[in-house]
Amino acid sequence: MHPNRALWASLVVLLLATAAFALRETGGWGWMPGCFFRQITGFECPGCGMTRAGYEFLNGRIGDAFALNPVGMVIFPWAMVAVGIEVLGWVRGKPMPYRFKAGRRGAIILAVVIIGWWILRNLI
Repeated sequence: MHPNRALWASLVVLLLATAAFALRETGGWGWMPGCFFRQITGFECPGCGMTRAGYEFLNGRIGDAFALNPVGMVIFPWAMVAVGIEVLGWVRGKPMPYRFKAGRRGAIILAVVIIGWWILRNLI
């Protein structure tokens, strides 16, 4: 498949999934898979609550989204912007002039934040 076709097909699928997710009735969580880590251990993983937080965010309830997973609601949009910039560079055939260059230090900081959040959320 030509790269541009793959990109457009991926974008269409992403938009359709986002629309279906955003239009879902409140409280209809039965169709969501749940966290495998939590089912096995009883502890929350760093991403627990992100599916529900995404739903709340897409429906304009930003406060409720942050209540479900505040760290994830900060990291996820940042990561999506970074990925979007990289995809635009890929489509253009050359890197964008502005990129998130986290480097090794940024990766370590991100790992410490995520692991710290994982521990903290299970202690409180």
